This record gives sequence, C-alpha cells and structure tokens, in this order.
Amino acid sequence: MPSPFSKQTFLLLQGVATPFFPELGKALESAGHRVLKMNFCGGDLLSGRFFSNTLKNINYRGGLQGLDAFYISIFDEYNITDIILFGDTRPLHTPAVRIAKENDITVHVYEEGYFRPNWITLDTGGVNAFSSLSKDPDYYLNYFQSGSSNSLFDNNRHEKATINTGGGLAIRAWHDIRYHAATILLKAHFPHYQSHRPERASKEYWGWIKRLPSLFLYYNDQSKQKITSLLRNQKAFYLLPLQLDGDSQMRIHSPINTVTELIETALKSFSSHAPHDSVLVIKNHPLDPWFVDYPQLINTAAKKYNIAKDRVMYLESGDLNSLLKNAKGTVLVNSTVGTSALQLGCPVIALGSAIYDMAGLTFQGALDQFWTEASPPNKELFDNFQKIVIEKTHINGAFYNRQGIEMAVRGSLSKLINTLS
Repeated sequence: MPSPFSKQTFLLLQGVATPFFPELGKALESAGHRVLKMNFCGGDLLSGRFFSNTLKNINYRGGLQGLDAFYISIFDEYNITDIILFGDTRPLHTPAVRIAKENDITVHVYEEGYFRPNWITLDTGGVNAFSSLSKDPDYYLNYFQSGSSNSLFDNNRHEKATINTGGGLAIRAWHDIRYHAATILLKAHFPHYQSHRPERASKEYWGWIKRLPSLFLYYNDQSKQKITSLLRNQKAFYLLPLQLDGDSQMRIHSPINTVTELIETALKSFSSHAPHDSVLVIKNHPLDPWFVDYPQLINTAAKKYNIAKDRVMYLESGDLNSLLKNAKGTVLVNSTVGTSALQLGCPVIALGSAIYDMAGLTFQGALDQFWTEASPPNKELFDNFQKIVIEKTHINGAFYNRQGIEMAVRGSLSKLINTLS
C-alpha cells in the first residue's frame, strides 16, 4: 500500500520552556518523518521530560551574526522541508524564517492561543501581524456561504467540542525555572547565547515572588471592592488593560514601544476627549513582575493632564469579564483581552497590529475620537471571525501540563503533515 503522506524533514527551533517540542518531535518521528532539534542553550537541550530526549540534536554555540550561514548549511545538508518554532520575532528565529521563505521551506509558528483558554495557535508563515489570516471583513462574513469551511465549527460547535486542558500557573512556573536552571548550568557549552527576554529570569522571578503574596493577601480583595463600587455607582468607564514590555506585540507589532508610553498616550487623550464624567480603569497584567511602579506613574501622568483622582482607577487584579461587560470601551495595543472584549460586545480600539483589527470589529478612527464615537462590534462578523480563526489556526491543547501537551501534539499532527490525498 502506498504511504498516505509525503515524507517531510522537520527542523525544530526554539519552543516554549516545556517538553512540548521534544514530545512533538517524537510524535512526528513515529509518524514516519525525519526530525532534527536545534538547541541554542542548556534549557533547549534539556527540555524533554526528565531531561531526556531521543531526537537528533544540533547544538548551535555561535552568536547571532553567524546564524544566516548556519541555517543555510543546515537547510541544505538535511534537505529541510519544514521548520517549527515558537515566537517568530525572536532574534534566533528571524533569519531562519526569512531564509526558509526564500527557499520554499514551510514555516510553522506556534504561539499562545489567540482565543484562550484551552487553545494554542499554530499559524503558517507567522503570527500576530505576520499571520496568514485575512484582514478583510467580507472574507469572514461570506466564508460560510462560499462553502470554504470544512463545517467543523459550524453552529458554534467549537464551544461544545473544546476539552479543558487543565494545568495552571504552578506547572508553568516549574517548567520555566527548570529551563533557566539548565541554561545557567550549561552556560559554558553555549557561551554566546542571548535570550530574547529583555530582563534576566532571576529578576522576573524576584518580581513575581514579591507580587504574588501581595495579590492574595491584599490586592485581590481591594480590586474586587473597587470593581463592585464602580459597577454599583453605574459610572461610565473605559478599560485600559496593560501588557508586558517584553511582549513582541509591544516591541515589534506596535508604534507604542512600552507600557509607560501606552499609559501616557491613553491618559493624554482621555483628559481632553473623553466625557467629563467618565472613568478610565487601568488594570495591570496578571504576569507583571513589578519592575515599574504603575500607581505612581499613573498619578504623575494624571496630574500632568489635570485629570481628577476619581476619574482614574488602578487595579492590580480583578474579574476581567465583569469589567468588559460594563465598559463603554476598551483601549489596548494588541492583546487577547481584545478578543474577550469583542466576544462580550464591548467596543475596542487596537493601537497595534492585532489580527482582529478590522472594520466592523474594532474602531478604525483615532484614539481621540474613540471615547465618544466607538460602537459595539458586528456580532455576526465576530462570530464568523472566531470560528474561522479557530478552524484555521487553533489546536485544543496547552503547552505546559502533561494532558495539555498530549492534546496539543495530537492536534498538531494533522496540521503539520502533508497528506497525499
């Protein structure tokens, strides 16, 4: 019997700091394909379960300046047909993506799910602003009428079919600590490795160690009380969810480069153009490591723009859905909060290059106009957009816990393997 698939040679580049890529590689090998795994640091080398890995490993010990020649030689020597990576804007990956596209090598990029929880993203060519997804509203409105869909997600079946992946912050933290411990342990073997993260992992850990107890002991209750009071008083408010400075959606896919700049931009516009009796609610990111004193920064900016204290509310935590259901609008750069807001009918303006930033979903005018002219998203357009994005780019699974990884590996195979039929 002829083989049902064409044999491929996959090169795994850097993945998430978990066993997901090694497990994916082993599954691809079991399916009859050739798999090679690149290691740029000790964390990559020892990322398999129990620090073991059966894949063929290629260790790169040089610097960024030598990557072009290295990738060209590897692609040619092993006849690479596909590369797989997490984070297409990492300095280690950008030359690989460029050279692969120049040589008709398929690029598969993983990312946290555009829709969460229980979903991860696997897009072809790139993610976020580099995604293969259409930005044409008519494409989504007409998609199901054209017969293009495989009907997998018709009638919201994706909601019923989604399986909870389980897991949580603890297992994610364990994988991250293990990864960076291995990177430090094997530093001598990878002397030129430079992480894409702007801060040292130890500094981030110390920030979270300081923040997490404070959340449980004080800020969670404080935020809940603030939100309850806000909703009880029925004050008109807008939401500004903060992102992380190290996020590529801030650094690469946005004209706004830092969270500090985002706060300054939003408050300046809010002071002059928002309704005088409205409130701007600024909510911190759940994983913020407390490098910046945002309350102090916000107070200083509010004074600078003559905004009364009762018109700006800062939250360290809190129920996001309660805020989105009642907000007059959400201002963000490019965050998954945007899809949550659109799902709940909340007007959104995206100041960066979000996949959902299109007419009919988000406000297409300037921020100064948004405060008084924003309107809710087109429900039919969003429903179709969500179904199509999940159908084309999503896998029911997770990167961090055993069950989620097994689900993600199973779901990935059909998207990665080229069948002959």
